[in-house]
Amino acid sequence: PVEIIVRNVAAGTFSKRFGMEEGTALPRSIIEYCYKSDELGDPLIAEEHVTAFGWATPQDMDEIMALSLRINDY
Repeated sequence: PVEIIVRNVAAGTFSKRFGMEEGTALPRSIIEYCYKSDELGDPLIAEEHVTAFGWATPQDMDEIMALSLRINDY
């Protein structure tokens, strides 16, 4: 139920949320997590939500973050 988004530039809802111009390069990659729910509009969630609700362990989250950043390198 979790979507992982790796952002390198400000775009879409990120730009609106932070008042940044579309296409602005971010100082580093930012990983965001969303709860996949069309009814709720895919709200942003924290890593703590993922582990508290048992969707992944803290170790899983460490691996997810590492793999997401590694994939982003390509």
